[in-house]
Amino acid sequence: MGDVNLRTLNVHLRKFLPKHLDFPSDVSEGAVLLLQECLNALHHSEFDRGGSTIIKLQSVIDFTWERLNSGHWRDVPFSQRKMYAAASLLKSIAIVNSLSSVEDEKDIKGPLQNSLKSADMGLLLGADFREELTNIAHILSSTLHTDSSNQSPQAISIEKEAGSFNPTNQIHYNELTVLECPSMEFFHFHHFKPRIPVKISGCMSHWPALKKWRDVSYFQQLAGSRTVPVELGSNYLESNWSQSLMTLSTFIDKYINCESSSPISENATPTIGYLAQHQLFDQIPELKKDIFEPEYCCLMENPDIDPEGTDVNAWFGPKGTVSPLHYDPKHNLLCQVVGTKQVVLFSPEDSSNVYPHEGTLVSNSAMVDPENPDFEKFPKFQEATGYTCLLKAGEMLYIPPKWWHHVRSLSTSFSVSFWWM
Repeated sequence: MGDVNLRTLNVHLRKFLPKHLDFPSDVSEGAVLLLQECLNALHHSEFDRGGSTIIKLQSVIDFTWERLNSGHWRDVPFSQRKMYAAASLLKSIAIVNSLSSVEDEKDIKGPLQNSLKSADMGLLLGADFREELTNIAHILSSTLHTDSSNQSPQAISIEKEAGSFNPTNQIHYNELTVLECPSMEFFHFHHFKPRIPVKISGCMSHWPALKKWRDVSYFQQLAGSRTVPVELGSNYLESNWSQSLMTLSTFIDKYINCESSSPISENATPTIGYLAQHQLFDQIPELKKDIFEPEYCCLMENPDIDPEGTDVNAWFGPKGTVSPLHYDPKHNLLCQVVGTKQVVLFSPEDSSNVYPHEGTLVSNSAMVDPENPDFEKFPKFQEATGYTCLLKAGEMLYIPPKWWHHVRSLSTSFSVSFWWM
């Protein structure tokens, strides 16, 4: 990190202070009054050396955190997430606002990292204030990484494909059709409209990501201090599955570059970390410049309905990550940027044969594991017809709505999915 002019940084961040705060009546009046008090203090004070504003904001964050983590996430009121975002935004600015000129750069780096983490937490868990939080996070991340361009490139280790899918002879599997950059008309008539999956090549050669993302130091230079959600464990259906928040650099060092770290014992099973189904490009727009939304995403089944927009998610992890057999309600283009993935698909007509979980939050997931099927427990699975696809860097896979798919990474892998209606 180079020399930091705290006064200039403080001025830049204070530009993103909201003029006033409006909340609906279903939030705590006391918390709103405390937030407003902190906002007024930040508007009228250049430096808060005592840090009293930070303490007050943290109390609001702790109060709101309890409400965010009670019950199902989808049931959390928008107003509570808005309050969390507002408190995180103000805290991020307040941390920088509390700093004065210091001689030792190390005394600045820690608070700046905390300020950035607060902005990221607002983006990850909050609602509203996204533009302000995104800009603040970008400024802080750039400040923290001013000297990172001196780092040596670290190519992602793409291991030889291993553990590829070996279908049992009790199930009939077909290889998916492969098309070389089909026209919109051909894709619409032969695949989108009839909902038939297909692997597409030759449509990603213009993506800067194909080259840039093979170097992990690129992510660390650009966004190493950003906080991201990481899934830990085999997969979300297993009891050992959990989630954790960590910086992107920590994730890369611990789970992507783990081959070069100290060896683990032969009997130990390494924990897999997976940055999965995360809207990374909304959180870190700088990465969005490296990819392009495929033109096929503009196709719609009903042109009379206003499109909801495309959901773009990142999937970054080591060899061995697994997405168990499941379906999605939207059209999906899974674009492989780094490494190789093995995908197994089943038609919606085979839904009863893959034994969906019933009456649970994972009703779109199957009980059958196609890699190791238990035919005694799930005898009808033998009647299913599967399709296999080896998806390599520069290729994309069209997965229609309601098509069951199981995905395993055969090497360190980075994929981008585009979901649309």
